[in-house]
Amino acid sequence: MDIDALPGTTDLLHNDSRRDDSRRMVNRLARLVENSLTLNSTLDPGRLLLYIIDTAGQLLECEAVSVLLFDEETRQLRFAASTGSDPEKLAQIPVPLDCSIAGTIFTGNKPLLIHDVEADPRHYAPVGRYVQFQTRSLVGVPMRIRDRTMGVLEALNKRSGRFNSEDAHILSIIASQAAVAIHNARMVQALQNAYAEISRVDQLKSNFLSLASHELRTPLGIILGYATFLRDEAQGALSEHAQHLLNSALHMLSVL
Repeated sequence: MDIDALPGTTDLLHNDSRRDDSRRMVNRLARLVENSLTLNSTLDPGRLLLYIIDTAGQLLECEAVSVLLFDEETRQLRFAASTGSDPEKLAQIPVPLDCSIAGTIFTGNKPLLIHDVEADPRHYAPVGRYVQFQTRSLVGVPMRIRDRTMGVLEALNKRSGRFNSEDAHILSIIASQAAVAIHNARMVQALQNAYAEISRVDQLKSNFLSLASHELRTPLGIILGYATFLRDEAQGALSEHAQHLLNSALHMLSVL
């Protein structure tokens, strides 16, 4: 007997499936909340990137995840972090905006879901050849902070089934969290660099003043001795002038 023919069996199976989907979504949302808390408490860019790709890989159940950040100088995308292949090799490969899937996502500011990457004319094949990784399917989303796009987050090769709109939505949430966290980390780094520069300049100023003080003390000593001699030996106006000179030299010496 066909089990599906039993009364109520189809409804039960359907309800079980819905419960599984609901449970999976709850688990995903819980992980997203945890992800947000962790990202907001981490200011090290390297650790941030590793956590981002690890979280995306687990939630989307895929073979690889990549973060590509926009390089303002070269006007290209650069791999900042990745799983599934050699990250050091990937970091050496610039990805152009005008003839790549990642570039399309970046410039279009919209998610892309592609089930056959190699058949897509926007596929930038040099990346896969260089690291010997075959990309079959892909979902990618822009990483935005306010009205600026800073990069692209991509998930590659779903382990089972196909990427869907829910995956794109989850990845978009991770990308938004990541963009804010990376922006904050960069701001803190910039402040630390500025403080270090101010400290360096302040130290240079202190060194200069110390050197200047030392260099000025020697001629002042000579002036003091000469002014004292004139005051004691000269008479009249010349003695008074020597006293004024001596007073000025003593004042400068007290400042130094």
